[in-house]
Parts: sequence; C-alpha cells; structure tokens
Amino acid sequence: MLKKDYEIRFYEVDCNNRLKETVLLNFMQDIASVDAENLGFGYSAIKERNIGWFLTKYHIKLNKSLINGGLIKIKSESKGLLKINFIRDFEIFDSNDEKIGEATSAWILADLSTGGVLKAEDVFPGRFEPVDRTKLLSMFPKIPTPSVNTYTKEFIASYYDTDINSHVNNAIYIGWANEALPLEVLQNTRVEELEIQYKQQVKYGEKVIVNVEETSPSNYLISLSKEDGNIVCLIREKRI
Repeated sequence: MLKKDYEIRFYEVDCNNRLKETVLLNFMQDIASVDAENLGFGYSAIKERNIGWFLTKYHIKLNKSLINGGLIKIKSESKGLLKINFIRDFEIFDSNDEKIGEATSAWILADLSTGGVLKAEDVFPGRFEPVDRTKLLSMFPKIPTPSVNTYTKEFIASYYDTDINSHVNNAIYIGWANEALPLEVLQNTRVEELEIQYKQQVKYGEKVIVNVEETSPSNYLISLSKEDGNIVCLIREKRI
C-alpha cells in the first residue's frame, strides 16, 4: 500500500472551487503508477518489452467535494488478479484524515504493437495472486448504452489529450463526458458515484461523439463513440 498527499491548486478546481474530476483521476493514476514502480511491475519494468498497462474500469464513490487550498490524501493498494484484470483499490481522505471517497479499478497488460491482451502471470510469473472476491469494492456491473440522446457533443482528440502510450489519457474521457452536460448541471451538482468502462483507444486527431441519456434526475448514462459508431467508453454517473 502507498499513501500520497496532493495539494489542490487554484487551476485544478472549477468555478465553485471544487476539485475537477479529471484532476482526481490524474492523482489516482499517479499514485497507481508510483506504487507499481515500487512493487517492480511499473512502466520501467515493461517499457523495453513494448508492453503497457491499460486502465479498463473504474468505480468511484465520493462523499463530498474537495476544494482549492486543501489537501487530498490518497491510499492505493494492489489487490491481485480477477481473471485477466489486475485490481487496484483507492481510499481518499481530506486534510483532516476524514475518509471522503473510495474507488476500485481494473487494469490489463497489452502488447503495444498488436494491441493484444497479455496474461499478467505470463509477463510477471508468480508475481500476482488471485483477488479475494469477498473483498471487492465492486464487480463492475455492465453499463448499458444510452437509449436516447438527451445531450450530445463532439470532440477532436488533441496532442495534449494523449499520454505516454500515444492514446488519449483516461482522465480526458470524463472531462469530455461532463462537457456534454448543461452548464447549470455542472455548476449546481457534483459527482457522487462514477462508473467508467474503457472499450477502445482513441488516438490523436480522431473524432469522439458524446451521447448522454438522463435516465432520472441527476443520473446519466454516457457513451463516447468514434465516427464509425464503435464505442470507446461507457460511463454511468450519479450527481447530487
């Protein structure tokens, strides 16, 4: 387990002085990367083998918002393998050590040349144990695609959206998704629960179409698709 503190700066908050979801996901990716490095299965252990870690799923629950000038404390722990998925959990605390959120995530290893999924036990023999299913924070239930489009918006992936694997960084997707919501929703509500399932990579210059269905007040199903209709990400978001 690793614990890291992150200072929340003015450029990381929205107009209500609340930490942006994209920043929180970047914090979580940072601590996950550092912990993986410390444990010997991070970027430096796989870069010469042309292999990469890819995030496939998130399930995040937040009890309250974090604000500018505050401190966020995140704990992250590797939990083992669930089939081909590597499970990593997070706990989120404010500056007073009050637990304000938790999350779980699923990751896979893939060949960067072919995109083929690799078994973690083949890449790191004897390194991972099966996850204890009784202690899973989520089984990552299937997210349905929107049946109607309450809101829609289009984006083009820019160079600054991409990461070390030359595809759009995982935090960008929730930014695109929430940009499709009306301004009054973003200003007057916050995320309470967030489920994200990543289906395909998006690369520089590709168009992404966001479709949002408001299934009930403050509850949304969101799909992000390429121009050919292939879904790249599905999101279920609950706001309060």
